[in-house]
Amino acid sequence: MYWLASQAEPVEISKFPTNLELSPSELLKAVQSLGRRLLIEKVKEGEKTLFTLQPVFMEYVKNQNPQN
Repeated sequence: MYWLASQAEPVEISKFPTNLELSPSELLKAVQSLGRRLLIEKVKEGEKTLFTLQPVFMEYVKNQNPQN
């Protein structure tokens, strides 16, 4: 989620880092779970579905990052 919080614009799920500790199916389940909790937002852009974090959650995640 740190990576998604660092993105200035919504991104496609295929653009998520490949070095995650999740399999593709686990990543999809995580994104769906966050969507059900309204923490991640789907943005339709033509045929594409992009994802971004809700602004409040994005700030929270950024502030929790120990690298800041």
